[in-house]
Amino acid sequence: MLGAVVAPTGRRYLGVDANPDMLAAARKLDAGLRFLEADITRDPIPGRFDTLTLLGNALAHFTVRDMDGLLRARRANVRLGSTFVVDYLDLVAMFWQNTWRRVRVTTKVRGKITHRARLVDLERGTIDLRATPSTRRWTLDWSHAIWSPFILEMLMRHHGWLLLHRSPPRPKKGARKIPESHVDVYRLEATRRD
Repeated sequence: MLGAVVAPTGRRYLGVDANPDMLAAARKLDAGLRFLEADITRDPIPGRFDTLTLLGNALAHFTVRDMDGLLRARRANVRLGSTFVVDYLDLVAMFWQNTWRRVRVTTKVRGKITHRARLVDLERGTIDLRATPSTRRWTLDWSHAIWSPFILEMLMRHHGWLLLHRSPPRPKKGARKIPESHVDVYRLEATRRD
């Protein structure tokens, strides 16, 4: 968790998630840090911050419309010069390079989980997926938003965020050289352009 890295520096930290189970897990790992159950795309968040982050799979849950709402809503929490760090998968490159897999099996501690792509909805910008463990005890249906550097950078620029750094693509451990994960760092340079 990011809080465990930030806390020893003496900086303040606020973790925000809409899922109470995720917050409970974070509190166990990062006792003493502040957490808030809220929808980061629209709920009011108290405070002003010099850095915002979307790490792990957070951006996978946000469509372009959701991210636009997030940037509008979080404007009250930042000032010119604030930084925004975004970690995301480049799904467009995976489609283009034919490295996307309709069916993917991952091995977890307690067995295998099969992930199946069920529908690509280009109007919403999502892929609908179903995850099922080898035990078949449960099924999880969810949507993964389609992101790529050119999509994210264009939206961020529209809201006055200037790209400072983009990490080179990092393939997943053990995978072929696939441009999967990027980390972008943006700085707020201007007011939103309409």
